[in-house]
Formats: sequence, C-alpha cells, structure tokens
Amino acid sequence: MEERYLELCKLFGLDAASPLSDKQIEEIRDYFGGLPKALESYYRICGGCSGMNSAQDFLLTADKTYHYDLKKWECGDYCVFCVENQSVSVWAFRRSDIDKDDPPVYETYDNGKTWFETCDRLSQYLISHAYLNAVFSFEYSDEDVIEADESHAKAIAEEFPHVDADSGLYTGVKFYQPFDDTLIAVMNNGEEGYQVFFASRDEDHLEETADILYPLCGYEE
Repeated sequence: MEERYLELCKLFGLDAASPLSDKQIEEIRDYFGGLPKALESYYRICGGCSGMNSAQDFLLTADKTYHYDLKKWECGDYCVFCVENQSVSVWAFRRSDIDKDDPPVYETYDNGKTWFETCDRLSQYLISHAYLNAVFSFEYSDEDVIEADESHAKAIAEEFPHVDADSGLYTGVKFYQPFDDTLIAVMNNGEEGYQVFFASRDEDHLEETADILYPLCGYEE
C-alpha cells in the first residue's frame, strides 16, 4: 500500500512524501487507542498534502490541520477519521478492527444512528478519496457537472484508461485517467444516473479531454 500512497503524491505533483508530524500521528493514535497500519502509513506519506486531504472532504487531526477537530466525534464503536465538507457524512473504521492492517471503512450520514460499509479496505478508501479530492483541487476544471446515463458511463469506461481507485464512496465512484495529470470521476447518482467531473493540472489536457468527453455524454460541441 505504501507504493500506492507514493503514487498519490506524484498525482498531486509532489516529488516526495508529505507526512503529518510524529506528534500529530501520536495524538490521533492516543485518541483512538491505536491505528490500523493502512491509516498510519497514509499519515506518514500523504497526510500533509492539503489538496489531497481538504479539497472536498477533510482528513481529521487533533490540531485541526484541515479545519475540523478529530475530537469533535466521540470515539465509541467507530473511530471517525474523515468528514464530508458539510459535516453530513463521516467515515470511520470499527474500534474492534483497530489492530487490523487494512480494515473496512464505514459511513454514516445520520450522526451515527446507522452505518454502512463504503469500502472493504481502508487503503482503497484513502486512495479513492485522494483521487476525488484531486478532481476538486487540480488547477484546471470545468465548473459544469455533466449529467450522464448508463450508456454514457459505459462509453466513458470504453474510451478512457480506468484507474484502480474505485470505491463505494458516497453512492459509488469510478475514476479514469486520460493523461497522467488529468482525472475523470464518474459518480453514481442513484436513479438519476451519473454525475461526471473532470479536472487537470494541464490546461491543454483538460481541453483535449473535454473534446472527447462531452460528445460521449450526448452534449453538442
């Protein structure tokens, strides 16, 4: 998983790891009573990258590095480590899984009344969330949300290289990468179909992607 995390750093244009400090990590460990290996490794490689951890949703720390205070969420049966930008959804691992290397991740949007599994591996969840934050933090993006149906989603999958960063995040998301610095996120929007977002660190690559993506989704040029 460490290699995948280092790949995330490259995705965000970093030449090396961008960690949280040892003090920050120990504060989190003390609050939870331990740390799964997948989460600690992420903290030590990617935890200090602002775009990766606060562009759309927020990684939690005890010192509010990314706005929200970890200790706002009581650490009961679930240890909450990430929060959605409006504090509606939060993501956690079970306290009973704290000694596992790569436990499942659970989400709640009703203040912990009900929890459902959003990813079977913590490392995959972190990678998926990093890719989603990339789409919302890259310099060049299209402000419009592309509304798509099943046929459009299939066409995107056939046209662009798929990235192993999918998860059940929110209602499910898949990622495609036309260029090393360009991403497409296809989010399942339930009965309403799909929502498609894309962004790039290169303006020309964004335009090239748009020229293919919009017609694929039934939009006229």
